[in-house]
Amino acid sequence: MSRIRPWTNGDQVALDGAGNVPVVIDSTTPVNVLGPLTDAELRASAVNVLGPLTDAELRATDVPVSGPLTDTELRATEVPISGVVGLVDPVDLTRYAELDNLFRALLVVDVVHHEVHEGDAFTMQTYDEGAASGDVIQLYFKTPATASPQKRIHLVSEREGSGEHQFILTEGITYSAGGATRTPLNKNRGSIKTSAVTVPLVGSDKAGNVITYTGGTIIYDAWVGLGKSVGGENRGTVEWVLAPETEYIFEVFSKTNPSLTAVILEWYEHTDG
Repeated sequence: MSRIRPWTNGDQVALDGAGNVPVVIDSTTPVNVLGPLTDAELRASAVNVLGPLTDAELRATDVPVSGPLTDTELRATEVPISGVVGLVDPVDLTRYAELDNLFRALLVVDVVHHEVHEGDAFTMQTYDEGAASGDVIQLYFKTPATASPQKRIHLVSEREGSGEHQFILTEGITYSAGGATRTPLNKNRGSIKTSAVTVPLVGSDKAGNVITYTGGTIIYDAWVGLGKSVGGENRGTVEWVLAPETEYIFEVFSKTNPSLTAVILEWYEHTDG
């Protein structure tokens, strides 16, 4: 069907009995726009979409209904539209962005906050309140097996000491012996999810269960002065995305006698895709 001119408010268009002649129909005729309509056809029409349009009718077009439509016209449809065009979840139209009641500001949470609420954020820690110079505290685990899509560990660490201490992160070790099981805690205490890391262990000189290992590459080595802590900075500058199916050990060595030392690991687990 060809268009002789753009539609106006009083027009709707149909075909004659032969199926090929454009006919103007009075605006009282209840003709549904079933589409598919091209973007050009939508924009050429001066007819207001008064609705209600069903979900099937909207989906029948081959372009998004981009307007310009008024808020009243959008709300007249039967399809849940948030009023903030473009912020509806295209996979699930019942999910959409929300606005603050007072300021009408868009409500957002950052990725890490979201992962905590989803039950995909975990923590693991250990400390020694009387470490002698040269004593070590350790945290060890192995990341999830290689897969597609891949579950990845996004990790930050914080380490503290009342005296001078050294923090070393070693990647790709081979575990030999020692350590005690330490189950990572889910940071959403109402979630039943468990971490995907395997063989999480804690070791220390004080407990007499130092973790021994071979190989590996030191990927971070930092000395921290008296009474200092390291960690808690902007996550984007300190986060590690750990390699899959790899053994890691996090160690804090006391350099003062005696010293309180601690290491805290926090991470969220996110699957690619």
